[in-house]
Amino acid sequence: MPQNFAAAKTTVALIAGSSASMVGAATSAIGISEQLNKQHDFLYLTLPIWVFFIGVFVLSAIGAIIAFFTDTLNSDTARTPGSAKRRFGNLLIGFLSGIIGAFVILPSFTSNPPLPMLWITALVMSFSGSVLIHNASELKRDDELQVAVRKLIKRWLISVFEKIELLIGGKK
Repeated sequence: MPQNFAAAKTTVALIAGSSASMVGAATSAIGISEQLNKQHDFLYLTLPIWVFFIGVFVLSAIGAIIAFFTDTLNSDTARTPGSAKRRFGNLLIGFLSGIIGAFVILPSFTSNPPLPMLWITALVMSFSGSVLIHNASELKRDDELQVAVRKLIKRWLISVFEKIELLIGGKK
């Protein structure tokens, strides 16, 4: 799935450099629209690529909503002032993590990701991304939890190194 970064960079440079012309912007827009209308076969259908990109946005929203309703906040914290803002923030973080996962993280692992894989990545990342970010923020706020996680990681690393040592024949 080659992307027309050169056309986008040219458009941004033309607009930012105050020498933007309607011809240059129109040429870039035509190049991008040609790429978005490129056909792709999926389930015996020939669909334009923009359908898959809209699917990424929709599935990111669905995953964020699922994460929103599986929030582990109890009823006491749900009534505190500012909880609506925090819940909207969690919803937005879930949506953005799905978009970033599909369009940034997945293409960094493979140069030509299959388009249906974008959908799966968007759904999974929007759900798990918001949950992981929420857990990381809780970890950052609670000092006692940080100490417990450090001890857990230390014990886990020690057990892993002991198993590696047994495998290579160091300890008997």
